[in-house]
Amino acid sequence: MNKKGFLLAEETLKIVIAVICILFLAGFLISIYLKNKTDNDLELAKASLEYLIEEINAKHSPVEIYNPKGWVISSWPYGAQKKLPKSCENLGWKSCICISKDVGLGKQVISLLPFTQSNLDYFIDNSDNNGFCLENSGNLIVNKGPSIQGPIVISSPFTLNIDYANNKITK
Repeated sequence: MNKKGFLLAEETLKIVIAVICILFLAGFLISIYLKNKTDNDLELAKASLEYLIEEINAKHSPVEIYNPKGWVISSWPYGAQKKLPKSCENLGWKSCICISKDVGLGKQVISLLPFTQSNLDYFIDNSDNNGFCLENSGNLIVNKGPSIQGPIVISSPFTLNIDYANNKITK
């Protein structure tokens, strides 16, 4: 048996195992970073929504929101439909304002078109799974257009105009 060939195969195996371990560790570190970033964005979202509710309760307008960029603000229930995110429904709220991560659909429906049923269900699920909601005791409606209810995508910083006479929040 040739010892040189045997040693070459042994060294190659060690290198392959080392590369696999390095790739595994890199993937693990990236997943930790992304999880931490998501947690930080959720904390920023909670703080932004709490600030918005405080300003609404104090009857201030306009209100500046700074973060998290790329998330959406929406109000529930939507239109004539009485659907609410489960997080709002379980607490017995009749109306709520949610801030949730925009996982792609918010930018697509940001035009002045109303929600379709599938978009509506998607945003309700997204508010529960990737967001945070608070009670909307003033029954304010988030409008993405002049008279169309829908989510507003946060672009940092931006101003929300609150019309208390007509119960509307617009960008």
